[in-house]
Amino acid sequence: MKNFIILFLILSSTGCVHYYYAPNAGNIPLFKEKNTFKGKAGFGGGNNYNGGDIQLAYSASKKIGIMVNSFFAGKTEKVDENFSTGATQEESGKGSYFEVGAGYYKAFGEKKLWIFETYGGAGVGGENHVYNSLETSKLNITKYFIQPSIGYSSHRGTLEVAVGSRFSGLNLKINQSNVSIANNQSSKKNLDYISIHPASFLLEPSIMIAAGWPNFKFYFELTTSQNLTNSNLAQDNSDANLGIKFTLKSNPNKKDNVKSGYMPPSIN
Repeated sequence: MKNFIILFLILSSTGCVHYYYAPNAGNIPLFKEKNTFKGKAGFGGGNNYNGGDIQLAYSASKKIGIMVNSFFAGKTEKVDENFSTGATQEESGKGSYFEVGAGYYKAFGEKKLWIFETYGGAGVGGENHVYNSLETSKLNITKYFIQPSIGYSSHRGTLEVAVGSRFSGLNLKINQSNVSIANNQSSKKNLDYISIHPASFLLEPSIMIAAGWPNFKFYFELTTSQNLTNSNLAQDNSDANLGIKFTLKSNPNKKDNVKSGYMPPSIN
């Protein structure tokens, strides 16, 4: 019995839990007119990682918007390598993801304060893991998504509130792994599960609130992820993000002046 307890302590004190997917923040730009450029950058994470998002969007016409998003996440822990000697080693999991999308937006209501948007797109990424005994794995990420959302933007643009529901098709592919069941039993089982069940369908709702000035705001966003087809996938289920948003608009009079042939007077 005593030997069993010692063995249990050794197993429970070595290794950390590795996750193979975490949701990126939803990009909800809330466009009202064309030729508007919006961007945001935030830092945060989920239950088991730290990460950040950089997101850009542009309203190319009165109804069409495009976006480019990036997401970076990771975690490093020191874990006990040998319980009897107290030796430690680092285990880590790090990944990055990039996506592009395009879609439709429309401001509505008497004062055009409400906005409906729907974007669709695709992204790719990769992740690297280091386990106990310096075993490693590398995975590729492919994701397709459609994201309807509705939001409110005040008349002066100093307050924004939005909710969105992203539906994502996720595919994970193991490119390399030398993880053994002898050294990393739970991680080996999780990787074997991914090999058998590489595809998942996810529901990923977001809520975002931003406040500040018309062209510069601070924001908070929470995105959660529910795996509807592979509930046993080792994944993080949330992304909480704090950051900044900015807006750049083209001069609406510039185009009109060119069309009319009007040239502003020069001052000598």
